[in-house]
Amino acid sequence: MPARSKTVKTLILSLYVICAALLLIEFFYHRHGHFDFELWFGFYAGFGLLAYLAIVLSAKQLRKWLQRSENYYD
Repeated sequence: MPARSKTVKTLILSLYVICAALLLIEFFYHRHGHFDFELWFGFYAGFGLLAYLAIVLSAKQLRKWLQRSENYYD
């Protein structure tokens, strides 16, 4: 196995562990939200995921509009 592949797998595993730890910390940390839905378990994780998906999906649609043909500069 190449060293680069092992490094990538280690980084991804580390990211999963950090995300799981942050989600578990929510059981012990008291938040003061302005709205009731901010106090839901995992609200910010879900909100972050939805924001990420919205950005990626909208960028895919924008690419169809903004992409130039292959020989545009010729």
